[in-house]
Amino acid sequence: MQSAKLATHSALWGLVSLLIIAGSPCCGADTQTSTNTTAQVGERLILLAAGESGTAGSVSYGLYCVVSGARAASNKTVGGDLVLVLRNNGAKWIALDDVTVEDFSLRDSQGSGIKLYLQSSPKGIAYGASEVIHLIADHAANARQPWALRFKSKPKAHVPIDLSIAGIEPQRVVSSRREP
Repeated sequence: MQSAKLATHSALWGLVSLLIIAGSPCCGADTQTSTNTTAQVGERLILLAAGESGTAGSVSYGLYCVVSGARAASNKTVGGDLVLVLRNNGAKWIALDDVTVEDFSLRDSQGSGIKLYLQSSPKGIAYGASEVIHLIADHAANARQPWALRFKSKPKAHVPIDLSIAGIEPQRVVSSRREP
């Protein structure tokens, strides 16, 4: 029980830390430029997909891409930095401690695999808690969109997760949110 509380606390602080880094609640901060126009700065999370998976929606998810307003990141490919947030809505515990990058697959619109890197090791999720999984898509600029992401947990997870997210289009979503 103590380890479940600790894991929940760690997941909560991981999510809080990510939102603080992302600026004001998932949108970035406004600043005045020398020409008196308002510009977005900082890191922003842009929602790409959300939904539920599993038996009776036992897991809900949100898939985001990280977009930077910093000038140094202006030539960085949009969509290469992905954040998957999983919430446990129905089980006492979902063990994700054994999850590796091999449990994920990302495919482009032609069915070709896109190499993924797992930035940190996911932890287990107690009932009502969430876990943040940071993925990096290698050579995202060369991968034709829309993409399809699949995450399949190992049988040891106690509550298996088999999540498929299709129609992922970071370039389209981000460009539709840019101001003229």
